[in-house]
Amino acid sequence: MTLKGRIIKGIGGFYYVDAAGVLYETRARGLFRKNKVTPLVGDMAEIEVISSDDRTAYLIDIEDRKNSLMRPAVANVDQVLVIFACANPPANTGLLDRFLINMEKQEMEVTIVLSKTDLMSDASELLQNLKDIYESAGYRVIGLSNKTGEGLEEIRSVMNGKYTVLSGPSGVGKSSLLNSLVPGYDAETGDISKKLGKGKNTTRHTEIIEAPFGEDTYIIDTPGYSQVELLVDDEQDIRLFMREFEDKNTLCRFAGCIHIAEPDCDIKKSVEAKEISEARYLSYVNIYNETKSRRKW
Repeated sequence: MTLKGRIIKGIGGFYYVDAAGVLYETRARGLFRKNKVTPLVGDMAEIEVISSDDRTAYLIDIEDRKNSLMRPAVANVDQVLVIFACANPPANTGLLDRFLINMEKQEMEVTIVLSKTDLMSDASELLQNLKDIYESAGYRVIGLSNKTGEGLEEIRSVMNGKYTVLSGPSGVGKSSLLNSLVPGYDAETGDISKKLGKGKNTTRHTEIIEAPFGEDTYIIDTPGYSQVELLVDDEQDIRLFMREFEDKNTLCRFAGCIHIAEPDCDIKKSVEAKEISEARYLSYVNIYNETKSRRKW
């Protein structure tokens, strides 16, 4: 007997497929390995049932994907909510900018959530500064406190009717947000190391969770991370994925302007005129130089 369903979780070579409300534990046929195809959470799949009683099956086929992401590795999603803490640990904007470049390259819509606003000593000023930087770049930014409930209604509104990936570094409150959005789910949460100021990664696999608000609303929980590997191999292409550069990349004096050492660069003029955030521009220069240096080796 064959059935169709969606892969909602993958752990250690097993793929868990929801087929008509029944969860089957499956393993992929050898054909996937032969064809170098890796099933992803979110894939619509065809399975061949081994045992209805044990709810086991073989994964035999995957439907064409409307999209897929590499990091995090998911398929058939509508958007990403990337969560970064304002405090404990402090916002790592360099890490965030790398993540945003990857999402732009993969043409995925992103909303930025700045969590733990209740822990900031000067919450309003710091939060507004971060919001100004990223809203001016064209991103939607939501301040979040799982403690006070700030931002939860706006997040529910953004997620309504969509498949949304939750992504972010370890310890930024992703699991706490999930617990707030899905009461009773009880995602494991971890304390921040006082010595290192880093978070314990409490999510170890990717999983789709049905949200209790809105029709056809699903949350894809993903493991946290401490580094972001850039998907752009050539440093000269990074400028193409800085959203606020988009309309100005073709306006510079020289074709293919990198916006660093060239004279009469329209991007640099926009930074001087405060039309483009200096912080974002300096982050771009840093990422460019790091990528260029890495390529030499």
